[in-house]
Amino acid sequence: MIECDLNKWPRCLDCGDKFHPKRLSLGYQHCLKCGDNYAKKETDRKSKCVAPAYNKGAYQYVSSREQAKTVGR
Repeated sequence: MIECDLNKWPRCLDCGDKFHPKRLSLGYQHCLKCGDNYAKKETDRKSKCVAPAYNKGAYQYVSSREQAKTVGR
């Protein structure tokens, strides 16, 4: 098991709980619980950004307003 000094563990920006320093080294600034909440919100948002490319075609991700205007044409 990896041992770390609990006094040097970073704190979550939302809830203030301490999380593992390796998580911070990966670029995360939130604990797992808060990170899961952000991930769920982003997944829900992206699931609404899909449209069929053409009639009876597969769905594709729409990332901008310009793509939304021309998709399916």
